Amino acid sequence: MSNAASPLAPPKLNGAASPGCIIPFGLLFAAIGCVAFYSITLRPLLRASASSNWNEVPCEILASKVERKSDSHGSTYRVAVRYRYKWSGRAYEGYRYDFSAGSTSVGVKKMRAAVAALPPGKKTVCYIDPASPDSAVLTRETGFAVWIGALTLLFPLFGLGMIYSSWRSQRTDRSPLGRALPNGTRTASNRIGIPPMPDPEVPGEVVLKPATGRVGTFVAIACFALFWNGGIGFMLFNVIKDFRGGFMWFPLLFMIPFVGVGLVMIVIALHTFSRLFAPSVEVRLDPSLLRLGSRVPFTWRLGNRGVHKLTIRLIGREEATYQQGTRTTTDKSDFHRSVLFDSSDTLSLNEGRGELILPSADAAPAFTEPKNRLIWELVFTGEIPWRADVDDRFTLPVRGPARPLGLTATPEPRAHTGGGLTLWTVDRFAPGETIVFTVSREASAKPDPLSLQLGWFTEGKGTRDAAVAWREALPDLAPGTDRSFEVQLHDDPWSFTGHLVAVEWRLEVLDSDRNPLVAVPLIIAPGGQIVNLPALPKEASFFEKRKARFRSQVAR
Repeated sequence: MSNAASPLAPPKLNGAASPGCIIPFGLLFAAIGCVAFYSITLRPLLRASASSNWNEVPCEILASKVERKSDSHGSTYRVAVRYRYKWSGRAYEGYRYDFSAGSTSVGVKKMRAAVAALPPGKKTVCYIDPASPDSAVLTRETGFAVWIGALTLLFPLFGLGMIYSSWRSQRTDRSPLGRALPNGTRTASNRIGIPPMPDPEVPGEVVLKPATGRVGTFVAIACFALFWNGGIGFMLFNVIKDFRGGFMWFPLLFMIPFVGVGLVMIVIALHTFSRLFAPSVEVRLDPSLLRLGSRVPFTWRLGNRGVHKLTIRLIGREEATYQQGTRTTTDKSDFHRSVLFDSSDTLSLNEGRGELILPSADAAPAFTEPKNRLIWELVFTGEIPWRADVDDRFTLPVRGPARPLGLTATPEPRAHTGGGLTLWTVDRFAPGETIVFTVSREASAKPDPLSLQLGWFTEGKGTRDAAVAWREALPDLAPGTDRSFEVQLHDDPWSFTGHLVAVEWRLEVLDSDRNPLVAVPLIIAPGGQIVNLPALPKEASFFEKRKARFRSQVAR
């Protein structure tokens, strides 16, 4: 099977625009931002720096006022001044107050103070350019609006981010395994953001840790809310403080969505704060028993009373993380939901025993990669009237069966050719089996060095993850000869396809430049059949659940 016929290019996001569309928009954003930054910030700063060598001369104020310009977007202001000065015996008139560009709605109060200090007839000093005496300025200071103009740098950053993201999403690797690390290893940095799980290889009962800590969640949300509302509050304060003689519609309307986001963040921060005082949940079970098709006993205990209804559920979920422009997005889709306990009997809620029933069909073991995941969670939801509910989630390291279903009949090996090579192998296996294959080189082929690798990669909506499970160099395969190999397959990941994520295995023969000459897709799953994960309907959102709860509490 030749690589040219393989449809294994990196996946495109659903609805993603082509580079030919995104790159011009990115360049446009970058150009607009650069021009705006130069006009509003950089040029005034350069002029102010150059004026440090200008000469100071006496001048007389002829007229001064705060000039207002109004349009459909609101009003902007600037200091309009006219003054007379002499240089080398010749009289000149100047009109520049400072080096700021244009008019603005920021700092109006300071503008009025400056005009009040420059009444007509006042004697003061100005600064002139000796090389061009008609260029003069009353103050060499830069206004606050000049520094606000530095925000225009967000436009080129956003534009360059769009271009980089588009280039990265369209980049093709010579192999879908990319530059995956050998033996499926991952560095610690790759594991950031993956929920903590107990070691499934160690038998014995352990206390599970929640997937997310309550204190850490509150601190993160509170810091973001404080930072966001602090910045927005400062800007809003300046707009209101500078309001004089006219209603500035544009700045206020522009800030409405940002203020709304700030209010939502305050509500979320208060909710996470109230969760600190909700009853804690302690769960004990033996992680070594967590295998698909098994029944695992567990115990739970609530930290204190107050819960009126407790529901314990087992949830299996796909997660796919991908880039959308400059934003990182994670989509989620449940493929399994089951209720293990549901009771309103307050006497039986504080502690109890249950049985975790793991499905054997339409399910796959836990798969926790940086961008694509299959997560199994034990979810505790406790309803507390007029307070934050208990909502603790415990990530489970679910593995495949100890003895996965084998193939009912061993298929015949098939020949896959390309680049003067033939690879004979079976393309379906059960997890943990041994793959036996043979590579032969045609008598007329060049004796170039080769290498072989076996690995998996993800397809679907998320950014691709990949890992090499086995790799071996083959530098001396002479023309007209062959060589056989045996490789012990891993127990996971299985070949599966879901609503967001799919895993595919592949056996490749590579040339010296690591281009695939022969690439054979493999299926590694119980019975040699790809596992199809169903997509369950979405559950009601947090706000929808709270709304329904509020209505029921009011009705009582």
